[in-house]
Amino acid sequence: MVKFEHIEQAVPFTATASDTEAYGRDIYAACLRGEAGEIAEYVQPSISPEKARELKTAGINAWRNAMEAANYTFEHNGRKWDYGKSTQTRLEPSVAAAKAGKLPEQFFWTDADNNDVPMDAETLIALSAAAEQAMFTKGLEIHVRQRTMKKEIEALDDAEAILAYKIGITDG
Repeated sequence: MVKFEHIEQAVPFTATASDTEAYGRDIYAACLRGEAGEIAEYVQPSISPEKARELKTAGINAWRNAMEAANYTFEHNGRKWDYGKSTQTRLEPSVAAAKAGKLPEQFFWTDADNNDVPMDAETLIALSAAAEQAMFTKGLEIHVRQRTMKKEIEALDDAEAILAYKIGITDG
């Protein structure tokens, strides 16, 4: 515990030789010289299973949000195409133009391999529908996995086991 002038009570403090603050380096040097009394080994504070579950659930939610925001590829008509929220946002105005009969004659869409592919309205609308289906399928996979993870950590009673639980898609 270290007592700072501007803090009423002594607080836990970890000092290192490479501390970014001069006072941290000074405290470290004083400890090495034996001027700070007995130095206790750091003990990780205990955490309740409820708090561990809360932290792990937040991690699962962050994983889910990142996965839902990511971009993926899918196969359609012999080509690889990008899909995801950003692709959907880019497709929407073009599909609206296609449905309104206002797609330019030389219109093209770029596939995942960066090839410009000529498109008529029907082909673009079909691509958009396929991308939406791929997005739905991936979204459902993500949703099911995050629900499974939350159920699995809910079943754990030990804080260490909860904190050790690996978030993400599992093999097999």
